[in-house]
Amino acid sequence: MNTTDEKHRLAERYMNEGRFPEAIDLYEKLIDLNPEEDSLRLTLAWAYKDGGRLNDAIAVFEELLEKELKRKVFTGFAFDELVKIFKEGKQYDRMIRICERAVSAQPDDVSLLFTLGDAYLLNGLPEKAIEVFKKIIIMEPDASASLLSLGNAHIAAGEFDHAEAAYENAITIDPPDAGIYYNRLGMTYLRAGEYARAGAAFEKAIGHRGDEPLYYCNRGDVFVMEGKLEDAAAAYEKAAALNPESRGAYLNRLGNTLYRERQYLQAIDTFRGAVAAEPLNPFYHLHLARSYEAAGFPEEAARAGEKARSLK
Repeated sequence: MNTTDEKHRLAERYMNEGRFPEAIDLYEKLIDLNPEEDSLRLTLAWAYKDGGRLNDAIAVFEELLEKELKRKVFTGFAFDELVKIFKEGKQYDRMIRICERAVSAQPDDVSLLFTLGDAYLLNGLPEKAIEVFKKIIIMEPDASASLLSLGNAHIAAGEFDHAEAAYENAITIDPPDAGIYYNRLGMTYLRAGEYARAGAAFEKAIGHRGDEPLYYCNRGDVFVMEGKLEDAAAAYEKAAALNPESRGAYLNRLGNTLYRERQYLQAIDTFRGAVAAEPLNPFYHLHLARSYEAAGFPEEAARAGEKARSLK
């Protein structure tokens, strides 16, 4: 093999075939021949990553990031890869460090500021996230996304009145999306364990878009968390009435929520309803079997499990 182009084509073929050690070997040789070619280093880093050599990949990406930060035009290829790696690995301290360096080099880049704010939230630093999102709002006062992120940061900090105000400001910018925003607020409260506030937000979402089944499902989930199982069933029935062909899917979702909350008898009744709506769906029978087993009915569980296997 005599030409650089031939080596490059073969390395690409090895990558496509998942032959990462061989691809790495070729890319390393190509870099020796073309030491200033950053595109080769970027591809080598991807080969390291896909080949399981994550530390080597990080080292190359960090080397490329140093060059990115010195350029007037920030390409962000290495930055994006490092953020993804550190986020997936829950290495939030490292994620914050590279975000802070990127923002220091590109202080007016809103997307970098958003990533930094998210990194602060992931690492349990909502106060710092609030500062970042407030800065973005000053830079882009008519952008509702920054207000929503600010509201989420206030929820993480336990500052619920400020969170509500941020969401309301976002709604004044995008009135047609009020239902979407209230639903998002409800989901954020739900993840935070603030069930009463979540329920109130979902009610507002329903008030703006009473034809959206998802909002009723989310409201039903909150009722389950609060132990109001009849109200939960009623909310899901409203969702099913809006979209009858998906009745089985809605009941399956409710059944799974009940199961997670260890409401096994109610889960059994709900999965029975899902099976009645879609008797040929094996997953509903499987979930019914799991609920029977958890509730202490092994014979019924065996029958439902056999039915599920027969439908696969």
